[in-house]
Amino acid sequence: MNASELTQALKDQAVALGFHKVAIARATPLERDRAALSAWLRGDRHATMAWMAKEPDKRADPAAMLPGCKSVVALAVNYWPGEAEVEGREGRARVARYAQGRDYHKVMGRKLRELAAWLTAESGAASRTFVDTGPVLERAWAERAGLGWIGKNANLLTRDLGSWILLGEVLTCAVLEADEGPHEDFCGTCTACLDACPTQAITSPGVVDSNACISYWTIEHRGAIPEARREGVGDWIFGCDVCQDVCPWNVSFAKPAGDDPFALREDLRGLDPAEILGLDEAAFRARYSGTSVMRARFDGMRRNACVVLGNRGDTRALPALRAAAGDADPVLREHAVWAIARIEAGAR
Repeated sequence: MNASELTQALKDQAVALGFHKVAIARATPLERDRAALSAWLRGDRHATMAWMAKEPDKRADPAAMLPGCKSVVALAVNYWPGEAEVEGREGRARVARYAQGRDYHKVMGRKLRELAAWLTAESGAASRTFVDTGPVLERAWAERAGLGWIGKNANLLTRDLGSWILLGEVLTCAVLEADEGPHEDFCGTCTACLDACPTQAITSPGVVDSNACISYWTIEHRGAIPEARREGVGDWIFGCDVCQDVCPWNVSFAKPAGDDPFALREDLRGLDPAEILGLDEAAFRARYSGTSVMRARFDGMRRNACVVLGNRGDTRALPALRAAAGDADPVLREHAVWAIARIEAGAR
């Protein structure tokens, strides 16, 4: 096959594997995005995520990841469940929508490897795959390929699916026809995401300060959450969707992922924080293995549960919190004591 035929066959194969969007970019370095990443790191906006600062230049140059790389295939899977916000549902704590089913790293990773194997068999060219697991600027490649644009909330936005998409890439030495890109920015003068962020973590259009981000504190951070940050977490036990919920592109154009690619689970639409505190590690792993919730780990989810219960101020949570206050984990004990004091102060 020539480059045009191979490109079309690749796109057809991607759709057959369950990807909802696919586009291709030339594998030349992302100089603008390299500079933006450097500025973000200099501002310590990555908080304790030290891996973000490791070899930052590699993230902008696909040849550093795959010598001889000629093309970057950007792919997306829609995960919008077709339902509105579930705040307060059955008294449960909120979970970011992408984590309400099977771990997307596993689901998309398998599909990407199948696609890369097909491409190598057809072209003889080497390929590598990534899905939020390596030093690849995923949103930047998707923007360059023309899938969408990086919005003011720092998510990739698309005109037909909004931002409820998960990204993956195939880096390949095959010569493919590039799509027209980068995508035009359609955020305009809208500031809905900046205005709605509960902790003002979006410090400027497209820039998120992890030090203020609910998703960072509830997923990536290890150890104690500073007291000054706990109230801002609200009732989010894992992640946060606020900046996506208010985006007009999501409100008007999000479409349900009818094929349910991540096998969404009813029990993950919201979690009972008191129940989380009552699980031992074996029970926790048995229940949530294979889901993105495992990213926060057993100790992190119990810590988050304490923060949510403390923010709610519900005296019915006191027995669970008092049990946690006697746990062997010092971080859990500290958060449980904080939550108890907060609830008791509000009950007076």
